[in-house]
Amino acid sequence: MARQDLGRKSLLLLGSTWFGSALGMLVSILIARTLGPEAVGSIGFSMGWVGLLMAVLLPGFAQAHLKRLAEGQDPGRCLGTMLSVQLALDLLLLLALGVAWAAGVFSPRSSVGQVFACMLGAQLATGLADVYLKVFIAREWVVPYALIQLVARLARLVATVLVLAWAPRLTLVAATFLLEGLVSLAGAALVLAARHGIGLRAPTAESFRGYWRFARPFLVTTPIALIQDSVDRVVVGRWAGLTAAGYYHIARALWEALGSVMQAPATLLFTRLSQLYTRRSESGDRHARGLFESGLDKLLFLVVPLALALWAGAELVILALYGDAFLPAVWPLRLLVITSVLQAIVNPYTLIVNALEEAHRFIPVNLVRLVVYLSVLALLVPWLLPGATGAALARLILVAFPCWVYMRWTRELAGIGFYMRIPAYLGAFVVSLAVFHVVAALLAPAHVPGPWTALPAALVAFTGYFLCLGWTHPQTGDNLRYALSLLSPRAFQDFLRAGLRGT
Repeated sequence: MARQDLGRKSLLLLGSTWFGSALGMLVSILIARTLGPEAVGSIGFSMGWVGLLMAVLLPGFAQAHLKRLAEGQDPGRCLGTMLSVQLALDLLLLLALGVAWAAGVFSPRSSVGQVFACMLGAQLATGLADVYLKVFIAREWVVPYALIQLVARLARLVATVLVLAWAPRLTLVAATFLLEGLVSLAGAALVLAARHGIGLRAPTAESFRGYWRFARPFLVTTPIALIQDSVDRVVVGRWAGLTAAGYYHIARALWEALGSVMQAPATLLFTRLSQLYTRRSESGDRHARGLFESGLDKLLFLVVPLALALWAGAELVILALYGDAFLPAVWPLRLLVITSVLQAIVNPYTLIVNALEEAHRFIPVNLVRLVVYLSVLALLVPWLLPGATGAALARLILVAFPCWVYMRWTRELAGIGFYMRIPAYLGAFVVSLAVFHVVAALLAPAHVPGPWTALPAALVAFTGYFLCLGWTHPQTGDNLRYALSLLSPRAFQDFLRAGLRGT
């Protein structure tokens, strides 16, 4: 497949993800402005508990599903296998909740219980939809995939507006999250059946064994990852209060919008690496190394300037979107911005390990990471750096520790070590942050309102960033020309038309 095609597919997925994130952010803004920080904190708190429950009963079969589809296995059989596994796990979860309800531990009659039930239903529906949507990703049918996602997100936005206009109740707002998953599920299943003739096929013992072989290490690592993703929300809500949880929820929402930049290229990179590593050869490994380094370089070229923009505009963005009440989320957001830069460096190396089916290596490392993360949260959130700021710093530490181990593994397994252009991007980023704050401090005596000093300071910081990067990275000009070529309106229009025709 042409190099440009992969770039445009990533760009389209990124655009649809960002548009979907913008719609999701608009929903959170409407909720925040109508119902206040405590309501936002209640939703975030419930989402955290749902994430913890899913961590217990949702091991890594989703990764196995994408891997087997990327290898070219029968999609109908893969759908039947994955849906059987997914429904069995969902049934176990519902039975466990029924027991908890009968024992009086959980009550869906309370307001918090109803919000939790809606968030859980939304997560279950989204998981079932993802079974079908992964077929689109594995086959790189990104245009219909993007359309399905956008229609589902728009449906939730419309439902939220209607609820807030006519019956502004937190429980009804939470119920709109369920609608998005159901629309995605119905849309993906219908498009696969009507357009591609792909329907469910009965799973076989061999298909279950194939999924199990890949998913087995994830029985440990995926629950740990989901706990790590959700426990910070719960800790902030429990130890710092729902208002602080609201600040952290907003900071995480903006951070996740930045992090979504990495999702599309990372997913497509994983599918390509899975194809190349299905049958190992010297030429295939050489191709994989070139693909990885090119992809990582372009990912950093995109992510780091966006991180700088969000750091510089943190106050303005939060003030404009959420109002004065949420300004305490500024520094938690900035710490999470640094986390995104580190993730853009570290996460691609973990994709190589997974594509080579060496995920068992993560088990001891992730257990240690979980202990370290929980210890740091326990020290920071209630004591050393209370509230959202402590949780954001803990997440930064989680990503940084122990990232060097993954690079050692990929060097041993695939000959892919530390990418030597990473220091150029990190150095330019650090320099630009220093320039931003120096210029903002120099503007302070001019009595310009604090948030508005960000505009001229950011302009100077961006100039410093690109001058520094251009000086240390000789391919900066090539990356800029490549990025501009992807934005050619004529070429992108042809790409979209081909995707709609299914070619």
